[in-house]
Amino acid sequence: MTAGRVNRRHLLRQGALVLLLGTQQIARGATVVAVRVWPAPEYSRVTIESDGALTSKQIVMTNPPRLAVDIDGLDLSAELRELVAKVRADDPFISGIRIAQHAPGVVRMTIDLKQVAVPQVFTLTPVAAYKNRLVFDFYPVKTVDPLEALIAERMKDKPMPAPTPAT
Repeated sequence: MTAGRVNRRHLLRQGALVLLLGTQQIARGATVVAVRVWPAPEYSRVTIESDGALTSKQIVMTNPPRLAVDIDGLDLSAELRELVAKVRADDPFISGIRIAQHAPGVVRMTIDLKQVAVPQVFTLTPVAAYKNRLVFDFYPVKTVDPLEALIAERMKDKPMPAPTPAT
């Protein structure tokens, strides 16, 4: 009988240890593993990759144009600070990014925009080598028709013919 009680106590201790470690992992929040900025003529993308799912609240401001994002479950880290330096001067939408610790466990990221843009914020679940991702896409308010842009470009380069006199 004592051997049975020892095993039960041992199992209870191990179970309590597992529960305690699990709680610490949940309380710790997510860790940022990579940050990326991808500018393109059609849209710009900012991605925050982390080892846990992230939740955020966004506020769009128009004067000057910017997007403020509060990301829950994060503390300011060196990886997040790298995001500031990754914005390129030729990015068509993003002029800069500012990041600060807004509250314990909440990071505020402000994305300053060169023009008014339509932001789309979404999350992606882990796949292959990528972990959880929080993605910010910035699209133009008015999309450019590729055919219209091509015609305008050709007309700009081509000199106008001289008017012919009426007879």
